[in-house]
This record gives sequence, C-alpha cells and structure tokens, in this order.
Amino acid sequence: MNEKGVSPVIGVILMVAITVILAAVIASFVFGLGGTVKPAKTPGFSVTRVNASLVQVVLTNLGGAYNVSDCNVTIGGAGSISDSWSVGTVLNITTSTVPSHIVIRCKVDGVDQVVLDTTV
Repeated sequence: MNEKGVSPVIGVILMVAITVILAAVIASFVFGLGGTVKPAKTPGFSVTRVNASLVQVVLTNLGGAYNVSDCNVTIGGAGSISDSWSVGTVLNITTSTVPSHIVIRCKVDGVDQVVLDTTV
C-alpha cells in the first residue's frame, strides 16, 4: 500500500488554515477592529409613585462620571424641562393619570438619549 500522498495533503491544509487565521488577526489590528470600546454612560433614574397625584423622580449614579443636562420629562404627553441634574436631584411631578407613562430624555455628556421609559 502506498500512502505517501496523505501526509502532504494534510500538511498543506494545515498551513493554509494557519495562514488564514494569522491574516485575520493581523487585519483586525490594522483596521482597528480590535480597538477599545467606550463604555456607555447611562444615568439611573428611580421613579416612585408617592400617591395618586404625585410621582417622584430621582437621579442616581450607576457608576462613572457624567454630566446630565437639558432633561425633558414627559408624562402622558405633557412635558416639563429641567436644566441639569446632579446625583440626588429630586423632581416631584403632579399627575392625574394612574398609571402614568414616563419618558425621560436627557443629554448625557452632550449626547441626546432616552434614559428612562417606564410606567408607574
């Protein structure tokens, strides 16, 4: 039996596989695909219904330093705007609807985003 042809074929397949893997790793570094990703800065808001007509919104810190400004709090279509919030800021909102759909849209470090969408 002549099995001399099996070993070179396997060797060539392994060499091609190693070359493709090395090329993919090098390309990821060259094109920046392996770069660092900035963590999302998301402030936390706790929303509590105090009674049938009062909702309390408090800004909490979920880690990291960020600047929260130009917040627009919308409850069932009616909005109130607060310039900037710091950790621990309390906003009391009077509402006549139970339950109330609350959407908070703020600029976090200058980027406009929805930071809360909930029903209380």
